[in-house]
Amino acid sequence: MKNYLLLTFLLITSLCKAEQNVKIYYEQIENGYNVYADNDEFCPVSIKIDFTVTNLNIDGGNNNIYVVNAEDKKQLLTSLTVSKKGKAYKFSYKYWTNYGKHNNKEYDENYIYDLPFKTSNKFKIYQGYNGTFSHQNENSLDFTMPVGTELTAIREGVVIKVIEKNNKNCGQEECKKYNNLIIIYHSDGTFAEYTHIKQNGSKVKVGDKISKGQLIGYSGNVGWSIGPHLHLVIFNQNIDNRETLKTKFRTGDGNTIEFLTEKEEYSRNY
Repeated sequence: MKNYLLLTFLLITSLCKAEQNVKIYYEQIENGYNVYADNDEFCPVSIKIDFTVTNLNIDGGNNNIYVVNAEDKKQLLTSLTVSKKGKAYKFSYKYWTNYGKHNNKEYDENYIYDLPFKTSNKFKIYQGYNGTFSHQNENSLDFTMPVGTELTAIREGVVIKVIEKNNKNCGQEECKKYNNLIIIYHSDGTFAEYTHIKQNGSKVKVGDKISKGQLIGYSGNVGWSIGPHLHLVIFNQNIDNRETLKTKFRTGDGNTIEFLTEKEEYSRNY
């Protein structure tokens, strides 16, 4: 018993900060430890853990990436088991988290999105996929539209993030920190981010279930922006980076299915 007390006191845990509402913790078992996670987000999260161990084996190996389901509690990530009984053991770890399923391969490549505005409206794509101003190597779209334009959900999902407090803007990337946005998680593991909404311009809150075509907020000219517009991007979120996706939309009367092109104007009559 004294030996086990000494080994427990040698345990050191080092955590790094994580933006997501995720808790990593461990419990002692007969021959080591189980490591668990609680996820209080409304979408899955990915967690990467880097262990430093003495006299412990890591089930599945080190630097693994684990996916924890939305609103899941005490999901087992891995186990650490004593290698040589009777000898001292300890471990420390640091971890990183991000929204989504790392390396998500299940998303629906054929899903057809609705345009992000109300019926009878028409707006121009100011900057398209891989645009020269701020979309280099990024599949995102900028719709030129007046401040206060009603924004609608392009797909059903659940709101996982809302920022609407900011009112500053400029044409330099340093103003990215002032972006107001809404992020919605979709059932196939992808996300949609609606950026540059006006201050206090969200009509939804985190946890809301959203239907396709629902009013979610109002466009603005906030953050990294040189004029009123909506920045829209659909993406998979990996642990370190986004995989932005080209997606098809219904345009016109709804019978035309197409990729949107820079400098072209698109109407919604459905």
